[in-house]
Amino acid sequence: MARKGAVLRRKPRLRTELSEADEARLQAAVAMFGLPKAEVVRRLIRASVQSGPALSAENTVVVVELAGQVRRVGRNLAQVLKAIHRGHAVRIEDTEPVWRGLYEAVSAINDELTEMTLAYGSKLRRNAGLAPRLSEADA
Repeated sequence: MARKGAVLRRKPRLRTELSEADEARLQAAVAMFGLPKAEVVRRLIRASVQSGPALSAENTVVVVELAGQVRRVGRNLAQVLKAIHRGHAVRIEDTEPVWRGLYEAVSAINDELTEMTLAYGSKLRRNAGLAPRLSEADA
C-alpha cells in the first residue's frame, strides 16, 4: 500500500507510429542485435546525442567540394546536350571518353558519400553498444 501523501512517479513514455518500412527496419535491428525494441530505441537515442552531428566539420567541407564536382559534371553534360541540339553532334564513339569521365566522376562522388555515411552509422552503433549478434554459422 502506498504511503499517504507519496507521489507516484512514472517514467516518461514514448508512443510513436511507424511506417511499415520503419517497423521492418526496427524488427531487423531487434533480430540483429538480440535486444527488445525499446532497448534498441533507447540505445540509438543515447548514441545519437553522444555521437554528435552526422557530419563533422571536415565532412561538411568534403560535401561542399563534392557538390562543386556535381555541378561541374552537370555543366559538362549540359554542354554535350547543347552541342547535340545544335546539330554539332559527333559520332557516339567519339563521345565515349566524355561519358566515361562523367561516369567515373559520379561514381567517385557516390563512393565518398557512401564511405562517410557508413562511417557515421558504424560510430552510432558502436556508441549505442549495438553489435550484430553472431549466428551459429558466423561463430
